[in-house]
Amino acid sequence: MSTAGRSGYDAVVVGARCAGSPLAARLAGRGWSVLLVDREPPPADTISTHYLFPNTLSRLQQLGALSRIEAEHRLNPLHYAVRVLGEEVIGPFTPVGGFDRMCGVTRPVLDQALLDTAVAAGAETRFGEKVTGLLGAGTAEDPVRGVALEGGDAIEARWVLGADGRASTVAGLLGLEKRRPIAGEVGIIFAYWRGLPGDDSLRVEALESASLTWGQCEDDVSILMLGVAPELTRGDAEQRRDLFISSLDQFEWFDPRRLDRAEQISPIRVAPETMLRGFLRQATGPGWALVGDAGHFKHPATAQGISDAIEGALHVAEALTGPGEDLSRYEAWRDERAREHYEWSFDYGRLPRPDVTRPIFAGIASDPDAGQAFRDSFTRLTRPRTDVLTPERLERWFAKAPAGVDRPRASVA
Repeated sequence: MSTAGRSGYDAVVVGARCAGSPLAARLAGRGWSVLLVDREPPPADTISTHYLFPNTLSRLQQLGALSRIEAEHRLNPLHYAVRVLGEEVIGPFTPVGGFDRMCGVTRPVLDQALLDTAVAAGAETRFGEKVTGLLGAGTAEDPVRGVALEGGDAIEARWVLGADGRASTVAGLLGLEKRRPIAGEVGIIFAYWRGLPGDDSLRVEALESASLTWGQCEDDVSILMLGVAPELTRGDAEQRRDLFISSLDQFEWFDPRRLDRAEQISPIRVAPETMLRGFLRQATGPGWALVGDAGHFKHPATAQGISDAIEGALHVAEALTGPGEDLSRYEAWRDERAREHYEWSFDYGRLPRPDVTRPIFAGIASDPDAGQAFRDSFTRLTRPRTDVLTPERLERWFAKAPAGVDRPRASVA
């Protein structure tokens, strides 16, 4: 796949992954000339939680990417099961677009399907070169009007759309600051296995000292993700593996002997706490916009990054192909979508505190309506504070807690 030598485009999309490819697909499908640029395109791997909730599966179906995945891979529909300090919350999702379960899809598979969808819609590609500059300063007086590549070529476009991840080159070239930063309290150690015996659920178990997430992705690939104190992610590969394997014994939901019947197909990898810090950036300006993690990054504990990337891409495409190419409401839309979920992702990603977290999850586990609202917060049908952690529920749940436990006013971690 390569460019056809065009001198200018309606849009250059920087980044050909789960934000850039659906954006390019929708724009090209509506008649725009689009160039996708990426220095390392799919099927390259990237750090990701991989899991797609019913709302995102529905979007992939609408885009035509889901059928591409299913043509070559077996998907494994999963329930969502959580065990926090012994309190278990398990059940179905409210269906969205006919989907009532979630699926794991590794990023080389997902991103390739989305890229193929974009190319089929008419987007051109240019891969293997880094964007090193912007044409124009991105101001009202000097709008962005294209990109410069490391090979020396300048490509003109009416819009430059940065979909190039949390360390966005486009954002860096524009000098955009990170707003509303939030730091987490854990690092993540993870690896992939083939043939790991699983069940019909993505399982998340959280203890005071660590958390474990494990479940199937496509075919017979599974991922294990261990959340630990940040300092424990340091050390060499052998030390990380020893920590990973020795930590599995403490989780009741996972039998480490399962690994004896499986093949490890990746090294033990690390996502340090510093890589998981959240932010929002200015979303758009004259001639440019940011989509996905480039403009907003939340903690991966709630697995919302892929959903946000796709929804943001479709919103931007809709606005650009509408009257006046108007992105003036894009940032407000994005921030409203992030409301409650941004902060909640970090609360949910912290290691649990018995005095605060146990009463909450005991309450959710004992209240079917709360449990349903909790699961549906992952599909964005509900909001975690407005619809799950309501004042009435918190008062009731903490009234049952042991003496000396106070109801939290802000954080629920």
